[in-house]
Amino acid sequence: MVLTPEQKALLDYTISHFEDIARQNRFLENSTIRHDTKRCVICQPELLPLDPFTTYLEVIIPSVKVRRPRLDQSLIDQVNNDLALVGSDERVSLGDLQCGDAAAVDLWRDWLRNAVDTGLELLSVHSAASREFSLEEAEEEGWGELINAKIEELMAYQKQDR
Repeated sequence: MVLTPEQKALLDYTISHFEDIARQNRFLENSTIRHDTKRCVICQPELLPLDPFTTYLEVIIPSVKVRRPRLDQSLIDQVNNDLALVGSDERVSLGDLQCGDAAAVDLWRDWLRNAVDTGLELLSVHSAASREFSLEEAEEEGWGELINAKIEELMAYQKQDR
C-alpha cells in the first residue's frame, strides 16, 4: 500500500522517535519518553492504512539497525552472551559468520528474531493504544514471508561494510 505524503511523514516521525530511543538505549522506558502523541503511529494506529503488525515492524527494524548497525565483534559478543544466558553451549565467531557457516548464521538469525520480538514486546507497553505482537503468532497468521524478509534486511544491513 502506498502512503500519502502526510502518512509517510507520520511514519517517519515515529521511526525517528524510536531510533532516538534506541540510540539512547532507553527502549525499556519508551512509554515515558515525551513525544508528539498526535503524530505517533504507535499511539494513534488509525493514522495509517497499514495493518498494525506491519506498522510495528516498520518502526522496530530501524531501531534494531541503530542499536546493532554492523556485524562486528560487539554484535558477536552480544549474541554469545545471550546464548550463555539461556544455557546454550553454542557460540558464534565473526569469522564463521563472514564465511557463511550455516550453524553460525542460524544463531545470528535467531538472535535477530529475538531482538525484533523483544522490540515488539516493548512497543506493546508504549501507550494505551499499543497492540501486543509476537513473531510466532504473526507467522501463524500468515506474516512469515514479511518477517523473513525483514530479518534478511537486518542481516544484509549489518553485513554492509560501513
